[in-house]
Amino acid sequence: MSVLTQIFMQGAVDGQSLRDIKPPLEVPQALLFYFIGAALLLGCITVSAWFYLRKKPQPLPVSEGEAVEPPPPHEVAYKQLMAIETSDLLKRGDLETYHTEIANVLREYICARYQIPALALTTTGLLQAMLRAQISAECVGRVQQLLANCDMVKFASYQPDRSEASHRVADARWIVDETKISDSS
Repeated sequence: MSVLTQIFMQGAVDGQSLRDIKPPLEVPQALLFYFIGAALLLGCITVSAWFYLRKKPQPLPVSEGEAVEPPPPHEVAYKQLMAIETSDLLKRGDLETYHTEIANVLREYICARYQIPALALTTTGLLQAMLRAQISAECVGRVQQLLANCDMVKFASYQPDRSEASHRVADARWIVDETKISDSS
């Protein structure tokens, strides 16, 4: 005999007869309105999210001939160096911030001028990248000297006198002068 036949031949457990299946649950009328309202609310949210995500941002209207070009990197560097020079950081004796800002301006200039990620590189890595970019050895040497002096003030607690510190801006300006893109090209 097969297993299926044995199952049908067995009687009900404990002498009880088989019971019929339960009828479906009836939803009271008051709850039915809540279910319909929730379904409509969910549908509205879905449709509004679909329209919102489908909508693309509109570009700003630009008049013809009004294309604004960013200033050249050397002009930006000159402005930033002038701001450092006119700030009162040197007068207050905040040499660490003064040297940090000069080093950042120079690194930002090198990044914009040569597309070298100067802000993310160590000083040694930056100098190697500058040599690979075929920048003159004199400029690389001046950058090395300037960044080394700035690093000494930032990390080794070196305290230069004010005249020495004021030469840092002049050194940075010389580097920008020597490496800027000429206007005649």
